[in-house]
Amino acid sequence: MDTRCLTIKEIAREHPLGVVKPADFVTEDGPVISPEAVLADPRLSVYCFDPENDRVLFVEVDDAAAVVQAPFYYQGQIEHAVGLVSMPVEVFHRVAATIPEPPRGVIFVHSVGRCGSTLLSKVLAACPTVHSLSEPDDLTQIVNLRVANSISEDEIREMIRSSIKWRGKPREGADFDFLALKTRSEVMVLADLFADLYRSSKHLFLYRDGVSWMRTLFRGIPLDWDIYDEAQNRDMNERWAKMLPLAKQALTESKILNPIEVRILAWITCMEGYLLLKSKGLDLCATRYEDITTDPTQVMRKLLDFCGIDVVDWTVIQDVLGRDSQAGTIFDREERRKKNRQLTPELIADVCRMIAAYPRLRVPGVIVPGTLKLDGDLPAAN
Repeated sequence: MDTRCLTIKEIAREHPLGVVKPADFVTEDGPVISPEAVLADPRLSVYCFDPENDRVLFVEVDDAAAVVQAPFYYQGQIEHAVGLVSMPVEVFHRVAATIPEPPRGVIFVHSVGRCGSTLLSKVLAACPTVHSLSEPDDLTQIVNLRVANSISEDEIREMIRSSIKWRGKPREGADFDFLALKTRSEVMVLADLFADLYRSSKHLFLYRDGVSWMRTLFRGIPLDWDIYDEAQNRDMNERWAKMLPLAKQALTESKILNPIEVRILAWITCMEGYLLLKSKGLDLCATRYEDITTDPTQVMRKLLDFCGIDVVDWTVIQDVLGRDSQAGTIFDREERRKKNRQLTPELIADVCRMIAAYPRLRVPGVIVPGTLKLDGDLPAAN
């Protein structure tokens, strides 16, 4: 099988937040291209895996800088797509092995979501020695593959390793010393593999109180959505069972959870994933959303110090801190303020009950070990 250009006949992506997949594009075959040309061209970047056809899809964009600057990388790829390239998986792994590691390493930004992680990704991007990507989504696709048990654990490890190596390919502009990857929250399902594969990397984790987190999610649920509609909830359970092992387990046990119970399983998965990383002795720093909102400059200074990033223009950083990092997306701050569905006491009780079932968490306001303190030193390396 050759590495080949593909002409985009139609963009068929169904939802802006959907996990990337080959069916997002309708294509026809074009000319053969060399793998080395894919590596050298900054307009080409990994989009998704295509396991059924044993290949990886790269998207060609008309403005690589605009894609990197987008709130969510995978959405920027779609918005600026002008072509695709398909590469056999075997070639994908072979070329990945030739890509050098960033001189000063990889920084991972893990989070529960809705807690300032996109802002942090943009702060990192404002540092000239950092190549920062906000949610390259093939890693989320790997979560789907793992939960479905559709490929082996060895294959998953190789996919993760090669995916991250490809993110370190040459970019437009200056060379970089650090590669920073902010992942979608669901990627914490892979925490055990990150612990094994990236022990020497810096890992940042952002989180917030579980009830506060649920409030911001619940605000966007339509007012006419019946939280206790069984058919609707079964459908939601089935969708989340493809992403979260805890939701898959509940479905296997014939438990139909309401939307609050299903979604808090995502928060629990992320928090438990962080504790797993902590138990493995990785170089971790956790940060609470509540502290970011209290003193964002102080938090960002400490996080950049923790990562060893010493080339910083704080005038630029302050400008980033003053903007809505998700403006123009469905998470736009002003748009979300127009939505005001509120959690009832009964739903808050559901959140607390679900979290209480996990002894290492117990309460929504848990403060995990390794959390940065505004008035203290950086967390000690394990």
